[in-house]
Amino acid sequence: MTDLLFKIIIFGWQTVGKTSLINRYVDNIFAHEAIETIGVDFKDKTLAVEGKTVKLQLWDTAGQKKYQIPFTSTIYKNSHAFIVVFDLTSYESLVQVQEFLDKIEQSVEGRLIVIVGNKCDLPQIINNPEEELLKYTRGKKYKLFYTSAKDGTNVDELFRYIATELTKTSVPTRTRDEPLALTSDSEDDQAQNNQHVKPNQSKCC
Repeated sequence: MTDLLFKIIIFGWQTVGKTSLINRYVDNIFAHEAIETIGVDFKDKTLAVEGKTVKLQLWDTAGQKKYQIPFTSTIYKNSHAFIVVFDLTSYESLVQVQEFLDKIEQSVEGRLIVIVGNKCDLPQIINNPEEELLKYTRGKKYKLFYTSAKDGTNVDELFRYIATELTKTSVPTRTRDEPLALTSDSEDDQAQNNQHVKPNQSKCC
């Protein structure tokens, strides 16, 4: 029986590795030839968090604007957390972070937002991601993870962190015969979203 179900939306410019991150976490695989996402797709994974059975529903979104679903969709409004991914080898993908953050904050409130610099297994052209991000986040600081979908660096840590943070502020109200229902917004959670911390592991490049 699942105690908590969390919907997590993953945004990012095309080819930053959104699909690859999900595939690495859920199926522990990496495809060198990635298939472009059209619209949205999702996978889920169940894990134990603080004595509860938690299911993460990971929604993969299209990077190209012509394939993206409008932010008015209930897919986004019924979410519990957002991940914004950029490519550590691409300044263009970093610039797009601001656009995704603006759309999220204009559409929903009080959600956990995490920023991910992916492809840390490759030589980086972004010398100081923390400082560069401040240019594109209007000075706000967010949780930041460096990951590699290719070799798995920090992928499990990323999703476990999100699951743990959401579990802390959620109250399970489900019995075996009842549908899932939960609450996840709190002032403490919203305040924590504006803190910048790194995972225990340092960036790999």
